[in-house]
Amino acid sequence: MEKTVVNLSQLRQKGVWNFQPYSQVVTGAMAQLEKSPFPVVKLGTLLLEGTTKRGYSVTGVENVDGIPLLSTRNISAPGINLNHVRYLTPDEHKKLEATQVHTGDVLVSLIMRPGIAAVYESDQPANIDTHLARLRLTNKIDSAYLVFYLNSDVGQALIHSLSTGSVQPMLTITALNDLPVILPSLAEQKQIIAEAQRLTQEAGQLSKAAQERRTEAQKLLGKLFQEAV
Repeated sequence: MEKTVVNLSQLRQKGVWNFQPYSQVVTGAMAQLEKSPFPVVKLGTLLLEGTTKRGYSVTGVENVDGIPLLSTRNISAPGINLNHVRYLTPDEHKKLEATQVHTGDVLVSLIMRPGIAAVYESDQPANIDTHLARLRLTNKIDSAYLVFYLNSDVGQALIHSLSTGSVQPMLTITALNDLPVILPSLAEQKQIIAEAQRLTQEAGQLSKAAQERRTEAQKLLGKLFQEAV
């Protein structure tokens, strides 16, 4: 278990009894920011003004003919899924214009797994509930790069340091806007994403090959046991 010694004055300055900002993981992430060859800016400076929204507290229904109401369970690092999703009527969707989701929006979980993000890539309408935030970006940052950064070890460490609550960690919109982001040029962002996708695909292929080998091994053992009998 990690041990961290923190001065009482630091805790008082923070304003909450939260040891996350002083952990070794966060210290390491901050060191990476300081060593970064790229500029480090606050996330809020990369968002289109007035477009950052948190969803409303509404309850959808189990009606597959409606408009999806996305929640934290629909957001994961691999992307957005529609598992166990609830739906709004078209009229409700229109009334909740401020929480409508468009293609290219970045959706961020605010509770349970604060900071986990995904790009909304569908051209179908949708809304978000109160546990998600919708980000619309300026042309300074690629949406796939931002999601990759938020879901990375560095991004998650920094997000956890800004989260509040002990039993149920929560990330506020204000804290999200204050998150430090390493910002390469757009060309370099796209190169990073291309390489990350290549490695992810390669890892998937290796995992599939490993599973096939395990299946072959089990069949071989079964055959040997049968022959022994």
